[in-house]
Amino acid sequence: MQLKTRLSIVTCSLLLASSLAAEDYVSVQFLQYDESDDRTSISSPSIEISKDLGVDYNLKVGLTTDSVSGASPTWYDSTSGASAYSREKGIHKDDVKYDNVEYDDKRVAINALLTTRFASRDELKLGLNYSHENDYEAREVSAEYLHYLGANKNQSLSFGLSYQANSVDVVCIENSACDGSSGASGMTSDIDVISTEVGFTQIIDQDSLAKASLFYIGEDGYLSNPYMNVVRETGPNSSIVDVVAESKPDKRVAYGATLQYTVALTDRLSSNNRYRFYSDDWDIMSHTLSSELYYALGKSWLFGAGVRFYTQSEAEFYDAGYFSDEEHASSDERMRAFEAVGYKINATYKISQAVSVNAGLNYYDQQDSFNATYYNAGLKYSF
Repeated sequence: MQLKTRLSIVTCSLLLASSLAAEDYVSVQFLQYDESDDRTSISSPSIEISKDLGVDYNLKVGLTTDSVSGASPTWYDSTSGASAYSREKGIHKDDVKYDNVEYDDKRVAINALLTTRFASRDELKLGLNYSHENDYEAREVSAEYLHYLGANKNQSLSFGLSYQANSVDVVCIENSACDGSSGASGMTSDIDVISTEVGFTQIIDQDSLAKASLFYIGEDGYLSNPYMNVVRETGPNSSIVDVVAESKPDKRVAYGATLQYTVALTDRLSSNNRYRFYSDDWDIMSHTLSSELYYALGKSWLFGAGVRFYTQSEAEFYDAGYFSDEEHASSDERMRAFEAVGYKINATYKISQAVSVNAGLNYYDQQDSFNATYYNAGLKYSF
């Protein structure tokens, strides 16, 4: 089925991005992210290069460097200073505080994606990703296969699989949950993550398409945050407590589904809508609903705006206050029940056939917790 002129360039990109021939380009971007109350701040420059290697191959490589600083809320023993490692057993409740603890870090990430197109125009994508922080290392391999169901390419199936072999450095100090170790030593713990997704895409008519997919995520290893603490009571009505490292389960299984609907509303106005359902065996269930509008003004301008709603339930081992002798315990705010909303606007201006610039502004508000503002700006050169 041929798509008529009503499908604008932006809509075609949304609908058929995976099947269109990639262009040769260099893209340089910068992102600045800032949370309220002097929490996390991230400065992130990146570069990506895309090159067609003949008719049937395309290679993308990218480099990102992040500079992260700020403060994260956790419990700590105030008598030993504000530190995520300010842990102690047998201290008075009055000496325990829940406040922001300062930190800083740097991350370098590199990625590569090779796309192969076959005679049927089916596609195979093979990806490699690597990132390194002061105390965290991530390695990922991925593969995705896109198969068209028929010569008209109105329907397609996609199959994706990825594997991460990650490692985290855990500081072992007295009273920390670190294999019973004590003293100023440490250990490196592994985290293995397997993700898979199966999707079906249907071009409904000349103006719209729908996509549905199912996904599965399995995590195994040290899933606790080495910088998060919890407070454990030593007995009923006791004023003496222990400040120790949090303890999350070392396994997590998650699954869910996504639904996407993209439509050309007019010759220049397009809409992309998405719903995601997520559930895991930590008792977290979430719903994400997002909607984006894109408007092409003339041949040079492309404007976008979007809104995103998110809600999740509480993990079974989460508590904002004190624990007793439960095996698993966390006061990590990301494990609590909350709602959040995000807004974004962006614009792209095509200076010439070869050069375009873009800028975007985003706002995120998490219920009763914090808000964040982040913007991005960049330049793209096609050759």
